[in-house]
Amino acid sequence: MILEDIIQNWVLELAVQKRYSPHTVASYKRDLLFFKKFLEEHLGEAVSLETFRNLKISDFRAWFSSRIGSGLAARSNVRALSSIKSFFRYLARRNLVDLRVIDSVRRPKLARLLPKPIEKSALFNFLNLDVFFDGDREWVTLRDRALFSLLYCTGLRINEALSIKTREIASEIKIRAKGQKERIAILLPLVLERIKHYVASCPHNLEEGFLFVGVRGKKLQASTVDNRLQKLRLIYNLPDHASAHSFRHSFATHLLQNGADLRSVQELLGHESLSSTQIYTDIDDGSLLKIYEKTHPLER
Repeated sequence: MILEDIIQNWVLELAVQKRYSPHTVASYKRDLLFFKKFLEEHLGEAVSLETFRNLKISDFRAWFSSRIGSGLAARSNVRALSSIKSFFRYLARRNLVDLRVIDSVRRPKLARLLPKPIEKSALFNFLNLDVFFDGDREWVTLRDRALFSLLYCTGLRINEALSIKTREIASEIKIRAKGQKERIAILLPLVLERIKHYVASCPHNLEEGFLFVGVRGKKLQASTVDNRLQKLRLIYNLPDHASAHSFRHSFATHLLQNGADLRSVQELLGHESLSSTQIYTDIDDGSLLKIYEKTHPLER
């Protein structure tokens, strides 16, 4: 079998059967092609399916050493290993390789990075600004305010928010998260009002398309949102970590600080595992202590 054809079929499986996002599929494919290029240089020969069958643990160690020597972060190396293991599992299901060697490769340990929320008062002040950029048309300001309010209200990922269609807007909307798992996002009346105000002012026809659009009427891109936020950080003295994703972190952190239970926050965020949500409990031990003192029977 031709290796290039096998790779293309693997990529197709990731996109169609596993329904990975286009960004994830592109990352996995890129990681594999870089791995293949490394093997060509490392082994001094063209890489074929037979090459993958005959790889030794020392080859994987050499690959990891080259990545570390290039200054790549541990998180990037972990993802690259996941990509290569995914490809090997694909080959193994077709009885093309033995998994024993790749299974013996251990992922590097990652430092635990805590999410960084935006402080409440700073966030509220920002969401209630009359104008974000002086030169913007009114509908653009209304769009941004509606979008930022939606992100903080629901904890949606930026791409989830930008994929919402106008016809889907209601007090509760279904969101298709990573892996195509659905969850419900609850929109508070204030957010619904801001969205309606934006829609009414927008010069583009939004009825049958995406809710959030750019100045030319095309779907608003996540990169555009983050570029605008980078500039807004400087203008309004927001913290350096302020980004579209930090609204999601703020959503989860502020809910827990106000006594929400972990399982509910897990469901709202769309996390598969509770351990993914538990990281937010490490952010503010003081608030959790207050909740504990307020709710434990012996403190009453």
